[in-house]
Amino acid sequence: AAILADVYHLHKGGSAVESLALVDGNALPVFHMNDYPGVPGRESIADKDRIYPGNGTAPLNAILQLLQKKNTPIILSLELFNRDYWRQDALLVAKTGLEKMKQAVEKTIP
Repeated sequence: AAILADVYHLHKGGSAVESLALVDGNALPVFHMNDYPGVPGRESIADKDRIYPGNGTAPLNAILQLLQKKNTPIILSLELFNRDYWRQDALLVAKTGLEKMKQAVEKTIP
């Protein structure tokens, strides 16, 4: 069995970022990257509010540091359900998302 976690659901579910330290790296082969704004709050935020990594208030540095400490390969996958992005060119959104993910990783793990 494996766990498919993501930045948004850690926040939405009220899980502490530090809880990632309790998960064995082999049980976490993929981690969905996204971010969330400060408003709306955790109680009313929805899937549609996910934004590019680095554009919100998520503690991405702490999350990425905990994932790196697993010492096992973890695939970072962009996951966005933001309708504003759906209206844009898919290739542009994918390229922007990849660049934002790379920036977050390079900022955390130089």
